[in-house]
Amino acid sequence: MASHQSFGTKNFTLLFGGNALLFMVYNMQVPVLPLYGKSLGMDAAEIGLFVGALMFSALVVRLFSGRLLLHFKKKSLLITGVLLYLLASIAYPFFTPFLALIAFRLLNGIGHGLGTTYFATAAADELPMSRLGTGMGYFGVSSMLTASLAPLIALPIAQSISFNAFFLTCILILIVAMVMLTFITPRPLSSHVSKQPLLAGIQRDFIPQSLLIFCLGIIMSGVLSYIALFAASRHINGTAWFFFAAAIVGVALRPVVGNLFDQRGPFFVLLPAVACLIISLTLIWLLSTQWQLILAGVFFGAADGAIFPTVQSWVLKKAGNTRRESATGTFLNCYDFGMGIGAYLLGKIIDITSYTSMFGILFWFTVGYLILTLYYGLRRV
Repeated sequence: MASHQSFGTKNFTLLFGGNALLFMVYNMQVPVLPLYGKSLGMDAAEIGLFVGALMFSALVVRLFSGRLLLHFKKKSLLITGVLLYLLASIAYPFFTPFLALIAFRLLNGIGHGLGTTYFATAAADELPMSRLGTGMGYFGVSSMLTASLAPLIALPIAQSISFNAFFLTCILILIVAMVMLTFITPRPLSSHVSKQPLLAGIQRDFIPQSLLIFCLGIIMSGVLSYIALFAASRHINGTAWFFFAAAIVGVALRPVVGNLFDQRGPFFVLLPAVACLIISLTLIWLLSTQWQLILAGVFFGAADGAIFPTVQSWVLKKAGNTRRESATGTFLNCYDFGMGIGAYLLGKIIDITSYTSMFGILFWFTVGYLILTLYYGLRRV
């Protein structure tokens, strides 16, 4: 890898922009598609299946993330991913029977799996190993920034104008992303592609990172899925400010934690970040005022803005050039699986007990997460 590679290259800039736009559409769809499903007469179970089908096909396609490079260029796979997103966004308003929507959501998921895997690895290809953490920290800002803006844009368009206007907005954003990708200069094929494993399953030497990111997915799903409902049950307004505070702090910290990862290693970042997560869960569990909710958002954003990119950079660094795609596929699948199973199991806990009990259980789970992180840190895995 050339020493002059940095996060100022044309390719890195285009990848940053394309990734931001793809995640903009993804995060616009998350709050709007349930409303769209409801408007079409879907019940709660059908809405859950409609929205969640994306994760299923994304999980499957990532299993082949390394193998696909034997047959296709990374640029082609990225453009295909955005194109499938685009086709699904065009189809949603025209094909309204439930099974048709599920089929297009699965197609959307294939695009999501391709996009999320190859944007990250293509960006990593532009970085020297010594600055991988810093570079991926900056790259992560692209998805976090749009994640905070997307609901503020999407919900007013869908609710005040129309769902058709919302889908048209998604289509225009994705067209811009595709145009940006066409200007990427493909890198020469390297010999490492032939060494990719057949399936991006969990490889033994990535078990610590896989377990840490899976557990983070469970914790994140509990907070993201139920904080608004829990705050409402406590008669506290301003959940939007929780997310806003979390997004601002997360964006601000990403480049800093990337640099700390490069200088001091993963555990110098992870241990204080998990401690921030415990503080956030404590504030949520004992929630009584809006200021407490906002402060919980600050600590939640600090944790989210540090843990995810640190473990991702750790995986990329450990994988080197030879297993980058399959390792990224494993990493993202473990996170998404944690998010999916976490939302379901924690929802069951709420049905049996209460929101307060669920957040109490999540607090103790996060304490266990700190102990696990400390264990891996002491073993220097």
